[in-house]
Amino acid sequence: MTTPATPDEDNETRAIYRIGFGDIGIVLIAAFCTLAFILMMVLPSPIAKYEKAKAQHDQAERQKALNAPIPGGEVSVGIAAKKP
Repeated sequence: MTTPATPDEDNETRAIYRIGFGDIGIVLIAAFCTLAFILMMVLPSPIAKYEKAKAQHDQAERQKALNAPIPGGEVSVGIAAKKP
């Protein structure tokens, strides 16, 4: 003899191993956040790439300015003799 089902019994069909879709969603979101955090720690920052490229560009501009001829002629720098 069987007893009739009561409202407290869980007769819903579950996706995998009697786990609800909400539980699976929470696990997937946690896995995605963990993966994003690991990638953020491992991969170089786009801001660091930009700053490195900017520093190289600034260094190239500085070298170009130092190697450029001085407009207006020759500039001589001399050291005067010490006066007694």
